[in-house]
Amino acid sequence: MIGLRLKKLRQEKEIKQKDLAAVIGVQETAVSRYETDKDDPSDKIKTEIAKYFNISLDYLLGVIDEPVPYYNHDIFLKLPDGMRQEERILLSEFIGYIVYRRDKSSDA
Repeated sequence: MIGLRLKKLRQEKEIKQKDLAAVIGVQETAVSRYETDKDDPSDKIKTEIAKYFNISLDYLLGVIDEPVPYYNHDIFLKLPDGMRQEERILLSEFIGYIVYRRDKSSDA
C-alpha cells in the first residue's frame, strides 16, 4: 500500500524521485524501491514522507482512505457511514450554534 500511495502523492505534487529522495534523506533508488514495494521504508522515513506531503501515517500505511493532514490542529469527528449531505450541513450549523452560544455567554 505504501508504494501506491507514495507514487500517487509524488505525482500529484509533480516531484521527481530524486527530489523526494533528497528531502527525505535517502537515495533515489530507495524511492523507486519504495514505490514498487520492493523495500519498506523505515519508520523514520515513513514519518519524513508523511511530514513532507502533510498526510497522516495512517493514510500512508493504508489504514484509512482519507488523506488526513499530518499537521492538524483541528479535531475531526467520525461521522456515521451513509450520512447525507443535508445531514452534514445540519450538523455543521448546529456546531456553529454551539460556538455562538458559548461566545455569547462568555460576553455576559
